[in-house]
Amino acid sequence: MLFRKFPPRTLAMWAVVICALSSSGKAALGNGVPRLTWYGQSCFLLETSAGTRVLMDPVAPSAGHIPSEGFAADLITISHEHPDHSHISLVTGAPRIVRGLTADKKGWMKINEKFRDLSFRTIGVYHDEALGKQHGLNAIFVIETNGLRVAHLGDLGHKLSDQQLSELGQVDVVLIPVGGVSTIDADQAARVVDQIRPRLIVVPMHYQTEVESTKDLSSVDAFLSGRPHVRKVQSNSLTISALKKRPGAEVVVLGAP
Repeated sequence: MLFRKFPPRTLAMWAVVICALSSSGKAALGNGVPRLTWYGQSCFLLETSAGTRVLMDPVAPSAGHIPSEGFAADLITISHEHPDHSHISLVTGAPRIVRGLTADKKGWMKINEKFRDLSFRTIGVYHDEALGKQHGLNAIFVIETNGLRVAHLGDLGHKLSDQQLSELGQVDVVLIPVGGVSTIDADQAARVVDQIRPRLIVVPMHYQTEVESTKDLSSVDAFLSGRPHVRKVQSNSLTISALKKRPGAEVVVLGAP
């Protein structure tokens, strides 16, 4: 039977509803629906149904689309300490900051915690295919809220090992770099998606855009070529609602804010 390979929680399957959202951030489905917003490169804001705001890999102004009023967040996750992934100065208030690497950047923090209405954990990976000798270490963050698991791969630089896949487990949404240079490229990203097999959606990130300052990054088109179930939306946000399972994971390309 198909369901025997998944944990019991997968019997209550999810589906993704992509809704056009205005840049002011008003969800078309109303309150109580998890929402994901992209701000360029690898920076995403996840808002839970209870209103908790998680900012992942806060982007530098030169590499992303920063709101003029800055970011408001309750929790910040940082996959690694490169400045285009750890620009916390634009975040207002007093959020909790969780770093995936140790202070000396030579090891991974072992994180498995709860925060308000969500839980989060990390998996240690590398920024390159040479076990970190070129670009250092990187941490995958897995955030779970209301049974929905979102995996932010940071600047992943290689295919995942069996051990890393085991630690990752089943996820619903995967945020994956596809632009190459210092991360996996389009072909490698496709293989990683095949490894992970997310149940709902794949959101590409870290690729060339109009404001991206990193030279030589590829566009998202190479990753999309030949892939089924691709949807491009003009909005930079999407909402996720508990409906029936889709026939296959959908690749969702978010627009600029």
